[in-house]
Amino acid sequence: MTQRTIQLTHHGMSLVIWLIALNSLYTLFSTFEKALSDSEK
Repeated sequence: MTQRTIQLTHHGMSLVIWLIALNSLYTLFSTFEKALSDSEK
């Protein structure tokens, strides 16, 4: 493994982690929003 490959892999991992984090945040938000609109009725 060259230094460049390691850097690319590390960057890819960071990207994946960011995507997962954003995805779970989005899921949480939509669940929260749904709960809010349900309680308003």
